[in-house]
Amino acid sequence: MRNLNPIIPIPALITAFAIAVLLMLFVWIRSRESRLKSTFGFFRRLAIAALAFVIALRPMREEHGAEVQLSNLDVLFVLDTTLSMWADDGPGGTRFKAATKDIEEIMDELSGANFGLITFQNKAVVLAPFTQDEETVLGLLKTIQTPNRYYLNGSRMDTPYYDLENLLISSDRKENRQTIVFFFSDGEVTHPSDTPFDYEVLSELVDGGAVIGYGTEEGGTIRDEYGVVYNTQTYEEAISYIDEDNLQDIADGLGIDYIHRRRNTILTPLITEIKASSGTVTERRYGYITYYDTYYKYVPYLATLLALELFIRIRENAKVREKHGKKSEKKQ
Repeated sequence: MRNLNPIIPIPALITAFAIAVLLMLFVWIRSRESRLKSTFGFFRRLAIAALAFVIALRPMREEHGAEVQLSNLDVLFVLDTTLSMWADDGPGGTRFKAATKDIEEIMDELSGANFGLITFQNKAVVLAPFTQDEETVLGLLKTIQTPNRYYLNGSRMDTPYYDLENLLISSDRKENRQTIVFFFSDGEVTHPSDTPFDYEVLSELVDGGAVIGYGTEEGGTIRDEYGVVYNTQTYEEAISYIDEDNLQDIADGLGIDYIHRRRNTILTPLITEIKASSGTVTERRYGYITYYDTYYKYVPYLATLLALELFIRIRENAKVREKHGKKSEKKQ
């Protein structure tokens, strides 16, 4: 039944076909014509009914895989999930909350692209390689929890470098793709690296995007599941400040814009520019199952039999009229 798409429920079709066959049998049995002629007429009409029945079932041809038009964008999100991103001076709440909201809005605007997600704190994690499954990426965002203050060992801006490089290379290997990077962070470094990685090396693999900074110069108070976070040296509330110099350095290295995300900052112009420069690519996706109508193959046979039936009826009526005409002449 999987490859059928009947115009009415199948039980109703079977019932109608059975009634038609019974009527034809009744006519055949009661026919006064020669047995050969009546039998020929019975099977002719039975073939018409059978073809009509098959066409009404709408048989479908199943084909695995389909050519689909897709956006040619690979959009990679690099999200800072260090404890400072839970400072409360983000636009509309914590910095992390603002960043995840921006990711959701970008995905909505660029729907149809491939999306990837890297998070980093003590180490980087590729939560999602490039995928078109937007619901999976959004679901993974919702699973990110506030870091535990007792398991952190400081933050660095080059922590996601290797994973970023690997995903950029994988995107670059595809034909006719544009790779967009969005780097979300407050730029704060509490554990500097002796030999930081140079993001400029990756600039040739990036076609657009932005480094988006969160936080304020006045700073914000950090809270985790245990409450307010305190400075372990001064025993005062830990205040986190945005470091725009670090964020600007990353943006300059990657060759993309830096945007300080304030309450009144809008990302629309940047998204519009990315959409305007994007295109489409045709790919064959084997996860799709497509069904095509095949009932039309039976239509010519049905039309031929109906034309034959009409021709025979016209001819028989002509013979009947001719016979009646001759009888009238004899009477005269």
